[in-house]
Amino acid sequence: MRIAVVGGLAAGPAAAAEAKRQSPQADVVMFEAGPHTSVGTCEIPYFIGGELELGTNLVVLTPEAMERTRGVRVHVRHRVTALDLRAGRLTVDALDYGASRDEPFDRLILATGARTRRLGVPGEDAAGVFSVRNLVDTQRIERWLATEPVRHVVVVGGGYIGLEMADAVRQRGVRATILNPAGRVLNRTVACEASSLMDRAVADAGVVVRPERATEILQDDTGRVRAVRTDRGEIVGCQMVIVSVGIEPNAELAAAAGIKLGDAGGIAVDDEMRTSARSVWACGDAVQIPRAPDGKRVLWPLATTARRTARVAARNAASRRGGADRFRPFAGAVAVKAFGIEVGSVGLSMAQALASGLDAVAVDARHTSRVGSFPGSRSIDVRLVFERGTGRLLGGQLVGAEGAALRANVLVPLVQGGGTVRELAEDHDLIYNPPLAPAVDPLKVAASLAMRKLRG
Repeated sequence: MRIAVVGGLAAGPAAAAEAKRQSPQADVVMFEAGPHTSVGTCEIPYFIGGELELGTNLVVLTPEAMERTRGVRVHVRHRVTALDLRAGRLTVDALDYGASRDEPFDRLILATGARTRRLGVPGEDAAGVFSVRNLVDTQRIERWLATEPVRHVVVVGGGYIGLEMADAVRQRGVRATILNPAGRVLNRTVACEASSLMDRAVADAGVVVRPERATEILQDDTGRVRAVRTDRGEIVGCQMVIVSVGIEPNAELAAAAGIKLGDAGGIAVDDEMRTSARSVWACGDAVQIPRAPDGKRVLWPLATTARRTARVAARNAASRRGGADRFRPFAGAVAVKAFGIEVGSVGLSMAQALASGLDAVAVDARHTSRVGSFPGSRSIDVRLVFERGTGRLLGGQLVGAEGAALRANVLVPLVQGGGTVRELAEDHDLIYNPPLAPAVDPLKVAASLAMRKLRG
């Protein structure tokens, strides 16, 4: 049996390795259009900001190491341009040689990932305008900052990548401005609706968040970026622009082959990660998967979930009979640390819960990260979102200078398993240790407030 994997950044290598483990006799081959495989992209802002040394290798597993240790044949700089599902063939372009060839397969796993969304404004291709998606982007950004007289960077987008990149350039002594229509950061990607701690930290660092959209990138006579024009007619002078306005799935290859897409433009899959084509599975950032609180199938472009979907897809693709594994709805755990503040988020924000038609309510609490009298104790803001009547936990967000992000992990099994705020308040014994956590954890304080609200 020959199993072909298309895509080699996060989900692809995980799927290829798992397929080989499940079916050691199978011929597993992976194609990646770029020059690298298995890249740690979440480390990019910390590399740019200097928290990781310049010599740090962001490649987790090279093609050579993958072939040697996993038994998977890897072809980098090879772009798959067409799928012939009936004949079981891929059309592959070898980019370094300008040659095209057909490759057969019995089973196919699509891990085509996602790309950064473009602004779609004039001047976007000017020198000095960057996205943040892969190792090539990282190298270009580092080279520009090292060789150009950059005094001011405009970051378009206030999600966690935009926020981390603004923090990174500030650590290099470069001024930063964030353009985000909401006028605050993390309003969509990592909700912190009930806390202003991050907003204050951003402002204290001298970063201005402007409630504006970029409408044009202005260039100088050499083609380098010199300013950004906004929808308010303002011109913000700068020598570099970082675009971070979200991602869109690379689903064109699947769509051209007649594979069904979901309502968000991602590849539609069932719980076995099987697509609408019998011999094709898909995984990673390109697929729509169910989230636990409401069952809605959404795009969730994070490496942790990509690896989960990859394992499920690979186990089923490598199985002779199928049905080897199923994907369990995800809780949506994500965190960011920037400007000295941590944000952890699990499940739905209040805005998302209401948009999903759920009868949701929320409570907010502020408590301490450690015993209050212990040196270094800091405030943590907590919001719990839950269902009216049942108390079912729909989501939660924590914001603080310490102990906020990893505390959010406590909420994951509750959100995934349909747990309630009563269970969190009364059934779970959380750690109490003066230098680590107070006798009553901030999560339990918020859960007790939620129980009171349920009782009216």
